Amino acid sequence: MSTPALLICLFLTAGQDELIPVGQENWEKPWVPDLRKPDAKIDIPLNKRIDVLILGDGYLASERADFEKEVREWYDRFLTYTPWSQFRGAFRVRGYWTASEGRATPERKSVYQLPATTTGVGDVSQPKLADAVFAALDKAGVNRAAARSRLSHAVPVLLVRNEQVRNPSGLTRLLTSSDAKASVSVAFAAYTHHEFGHAYGGLRDEYINLTGGKAPPRSGGKPNLFTLSNVTSTKDPAQLAWSHLLPGGALNPAKESVIGLLWIGGGGEEGFWHSEVRCLMNGTHDNWDLQKSKRGINLRDMNRFCFWCEELMVARTLQKTGRLGDSEDGETLWKKWTDEFRPLYQKSFDVAGRLRAKNEENAKAKLAEAKIYEQPGKN
Repeated sequence: MSTPALLICLFLTAGQDELIPVGQENWEKPWVPDLRKPDAKIDIPLNKRIDVLILGDGYLASERADFEKEVREWYDRFLTYTPWSQFRGAFRVRGYWTASEGRATPERKSVYQLPATTTGVGDVSQPKLADAVFAALDKAGVNRAAARSRLSHAVPVLLVRNEQVRNPSGLTRLLTSSDAKASVSVAFAAYTHHEFGHAYGGLRDEYINLTGGKAPPRSGGKPNLFTLSNVTSTKDPAQLAWSHLLPGGALNPAKESVIGLLWIGGGGEEGFWHSEVRCLMNGTHDNWDLQKSKRGINLRDMNRFCFWCEELMVARTLQKTGRLGDSEDGETLWKKWTDEFRPLYQKSFDVAGRLRAKNEENAKAKLAEAKIYEQPGKN
């Protein structure tokens, strides 16, 4: 028997592997909010439910209680975020317990064989890691719905214990099965709710990761639900995907607002922008401070997504749960979102009211005096 086949066989028969459901009362009969009726729910079929499977690497056999506690803490934190709290009926969240012989270290003695160090999870491209993750997904019986072989309704989250018994710096990567028939986006290690924004929401980092980095030229095109980004390389308001958030508009009438402006960051700092200075998708790295005088400033908001990231995830969750119809064309889906569902979302989620409150908060913080944003204008 080949090594990958043996590993999968062991995973599927190991008696110590157990599922730990959390929030089952929310998702056992899956639903999404009815945007047309406050507090009403719309049932969705089981094959549209989204699986979140929390795995643990480097947890010793005596640490199951620790893992269960951290799984529950992850879920409790998950429910503090908009829009995941509002869509809690669509996400089946479970832990999957598997003990490791040793910590996650470069010696790779842990069950998923992550070569974690004090600072990061290390190389996650090893075939044995992918085999183990896919074996866990099979054992848990996750939703195997896929788009072009990529699992669309399952997200593994890997909590890690390194030699210091800490969850090191995280990342998100696409893993491919050994037979190359399936791939899945996996959120690894620390700040996994930020990483979940990547793995599930398709969001990009909003921090500056490359000093002086320049945005590559981007051709225009119609907005597409599957490819729209929270980061842009255009200054043209007519092409700006979040133009409806700009100051002075119907949704955000306050002309002094800084929401929807072009805040530098997102891969590099020249020609990259995102819609708000702080968001869960931001971070430290090479960020400037607000006055553009010092590097390495943390602009991550641990408590919220910016309004544009939030909207992208609402739209994508409605699509995954079947509420935008059966079309597989991203342009058609986005048009349906903007024409029909965006106004319903804005009303149901009180976007205008929350925008006003955020504007007041930003005014007190004097963000209008910041030197790391630009007004949209022709390129």
